[in-house]
Amino acid sequence: MMIKKAIFAVLAMGLACVARAQAPDGQVKVGDKLHDVELHDTEGNYSYLLDYAGVDGKYLLVLFWTSNCPRCHAAFPEVAKYAERYAGKLAVVGVMLSDNHDGWMEMYKYRKPFDWPNLSDGQLLKDGAAVPYGIGLYPTFVLVEPKEGRIVRMWSGFKLDKFQAEMKPFFEPVF
Repeated sequence: MMIKKAIFAVLAMGLACVARAQAPDGQVKVGDKLHDVELHDTEGNYSYLLDYAGVDGKYLLVLFWTSNCPRCHAAFPEVAKYAERYAGKLAVVGVMLSDNHDGWMEMYKYRKPFDWPNLSDGQLLKDGAAVPYGIGLYPTFVLVEPKEGRIVRMWSGFKLDKFQAEMKPFFEPVF
């Protein structure tokens, strides 16, 4: 009987840890202000995510991605279409989350997959910028309105129709 209780207690603690990992306290959601994180580019220049919010009265689309994510790479051309078509209303910033930070820095210096700023916090996938946004699936998109810096949309994964549907209240689809 004692062993059963001990096993049950260990399992219950494990489930509580899993629940906390999936939805940590303080996790940002739609309606919240953009959570700030310190980031850097491949040259080592530091900035903050909030430095990009609301610039020139534009919406900000934050694209959290990883280098080994096929759907992330599939999203780049579509995001680029929106960035070009709505250049007067939309700014984009990429945030690279990687277990291979040094490899990303080397690769990005020689092959830039897109025109918008691409930054990193140098943390592992389970740490840093990914945590307050609850990122577990890539890519993750965060759309921020320009006036107060509030999140108006947040979604993960990339399928063209879903991306267009999430953007449509603010930007007509680009074909």
